[in-house]
Amino acid sequence: MVESVVVKISGSLVHPPRLDYLTRLRYVLWGLVDEGFRVAVVVGGGGLARSYIDVLRRAGVGEALLDEMGIESSRLNASLLAKLLYPRSLPYPLASLREVLEVFMTGLIPVSGGFQPGQSTNAVAAVIAEALGARTLLNCLKGVEGVYSDEPSTPGARLLRRLTYRQLEDILVRVSSQRAGSYTLWDMVALSVARRSGLRIVFFDCSNPANIWGALKGEKGSIVEG
Repeated sequence: MVESVVVKISGSLVHPPRLDYLTRLRYVLWGLVDEGFRVAVVVGGGGLARSYIDVLRRAGVGEALLDEMGIESSRLNASLLAKLLYPRSLPYPLASLREVLEVFMTGLIPVSGGFQPGQSTNAVAAVIAEALGARTLLNCLKGVEGVYSDEPSTPGARLLRRLTYRQLEDILVRVSSQRAGSYTLWDMVALSVARRSGLRIVFFDCSNPANIWGALKGEKGSIVEG
């Protein structure tokens, strides 16, 4: 049976763009397909989104429009990756679950950013994983090894290699913000989708794209499951 896997890529890994990194990422993602995996990719807004949102927030713009700015930023990052993966993907980002399903059924790699205001790209990745029947969601982070007991910079914070949805929820309550541009690590909507579908989430540092293989094998990062 062919295994489906969703790869959620932090926007900070894509922007600012670095040719060497993006080229290695492309070959790893193509390699997953060559090894028989069905792959879908979701890209976050990262620093590009945060810089725009920060200016707009200080100008007094409301959260709904800031969410829209975040979506547009994530789609720009996704557009870069979609063109990089072409012709194994369409050369543009997809804007709905329906589009993702249609492209996935053709055998191509669907690449998307955000879908709608109030929904993080983490939640988008979880919904896509559920719809595709994927067992694993790989959450590619920049410079963070996985899930920590507290903010990674906090003295005494320790890396957790395995934890449950409930343990992740407790950590999110302490350290995460739900404001536009501030989805740190994960969010409650994404967690609820993962929990209801029994999704296995692997959080890991993807500063080296080859770590995707290690995360898929359970050798890298933190694994969250029921």
